[in-house]
Amino acid sequence: MSWQLFKAIRKHSPNFQRRFEVFKTFFFQFVKRSRGKIKLDSEVGEIKLGSWGDHNFVLGRTSQLPAVASMSLVLLSILGLIIQTQAIAIRQTLESDLYEVVHPKKLHILHKRETQNNQTEKHGKEERYEPELQYQITLNGEEVILSLQKAEHLLGPDYTETYYSPGGEEITTRPQNMEHCYYKGHILNEKDSVASISTCDGLRGYFTHHDQRYMIKPLKSTDQEEHAVLTYNQEELNPANHTCGVRNAGRKQDLIRTSRSLRISEIEEFLQAEKYIDLLLVLDNAFYKMYNENITVIRSFVFDVINLLNVIYNTIDVQVSLVGMEIWSNSDKIKVVPNTGDTFNNFLKWHRSNLGKMKTHDHAQLLSGVDFKTRISGLAASNSLCSPSSVAVIEAKRKNSVSLVAVMSHELGHVLGMPDVPYNTKCPSGSCVMNKYLSSKFPKDFSTRSRSHFKKYMISQKPRCLLQALVPKNRTKPVCGNQLLEVGEDCDCGSSEECTNPCCEAMTCMLKSEVNCGKETEQ
Repeated sequence: MSWQLFKAIRKHSPNFQRRFEVFKTFFFQFVKRSRGKIKLDSEVGEIKLGSWGDHNFVLGRTSQLPAVASMSLVLLSILGLIIQTQAIAIRQTLESDLYEVVHPKKLHILHKRETQNNQTEKHGKEERYEPELQYQITLNGEEVILSLQKAEHLLGPDYTETYYSPGGEEITTRPQNMEHCYYKGHILNEKDSVASISTCDGLRGYFTHHDQRYMIKPLKSTDQEEHAVLTYNQEELNPANHTCGVRNAGRKQDLIRTSRSLRISEIEEFLQAEKYIDLLLVLDNAFYKMYNENITVIRSFVFDVINLLNVIYNTIDVQVSLVGMEIWSNSDKIKVVPNTGDTFNNFLKWHRSNLGKMKTHDHAQLLSGVDFKTRISGLAASNSLCSPSSVAVIEAKRKNSVSLVAVMSHELGHVLGMPDVPYNTKCPSGSCVMNKYLSSKFPKDFSTRSRSHFKKYMISQKPRCLLQALVPKNRTKPVCGNQLLEVGEDCDCGSSEECTNPCCEAMTCMLKSEVNCGKETEQ
């Protein structure tokens, strides 16, 4: 019986502690009184425990063990019976405390039939997963409705997966017939609620209701059978032990700043444009083994993570699309060590040197199953989007999508120019994404300060890759002279008349060869 169950029984059974104390008293009395009284009859295989009062204590035939060892087994058996009895008696109580059983009821949406007909006409077949869904559940005696919309652009149009054979051969595939069953939404008529749900085999995911966080998962395989709803109380984290980190990875800041003031109309147009981040995830060997080397299970977990990540970033009009996943299935391609900074430096060097061989992306994160011992759960290169330095490393040793997304979203914020905010900074959800220390509450909001920093970053740096939506970015032809740093350009300072950057060649958007131009420094 597990130690967790033993502790749960002690907590939930008022009689158990008393019985356990009686057992301990008996045990010590037995040891004290039995000195010289325990005898082993090797001929008949009996253990004679001696006598107390009018009673003789004799155990029947046993294996030929020493008497003390046999008696230890007897006492352990008695303790086991006590625990087992209590476990059976309070099983239902424990289960009711752990989760509430609900039966989701799928509701009819008025325009659903019309939408399905349009999809059938357009694609020649009926889509299995509808664009909008509503489910009614009874939670704590209250009827609530989950209103869900299919998550768009969760994956890039050319999504691939790369893994390695036991011999080290690189294998890249484009998985076919992947089910897009990922939804985002909220509780109907509850403004501040959020939901991130997959419907592949029942309802599975995360939602909030009245400032309480819940996890839902199927107990059976369909969406309208029994489900468990668990109150999500993330493990309390000691702020002193769980922090993030940020590095200046040598980005050429001056080369991508504009050389003239933008007109108000240009600023507004840039800020209001749809913004997309193409994300590449790299999973180290420890992470791969955490999931028993099962790529299907890993894929499902990662898609849940990306869906939840977008619940956060959609609040600032940013969509994160997963364009590729690289799994170091045979061995790590870098040295992954418990020191977060060392692992970050190793990953950054690997990323820079292998960029030309990899799937085109805007930002890469390494998810590691290694336990980082430096109290830093994540580390990222600040202000680095669209550059070879746009990387982060994340400790992902716990199989918990919510806590993982909290770290991933924080590090991505650094990449987008958002620094840490003080731990006591308030956000509507009670915890801000960019809090310096990790919180026990899932952060789904950016503070006013963080939003301001993001706006300044967008205006000053204008990362062009954010605006190239749903097209393979290596096929986008750059326009030299538009003051936007695009793929294939070293710099873009505007026209020859506008350019004030001494290191940028205005006609070619390439760095000049003068000394000190384009030199990167590590800090």
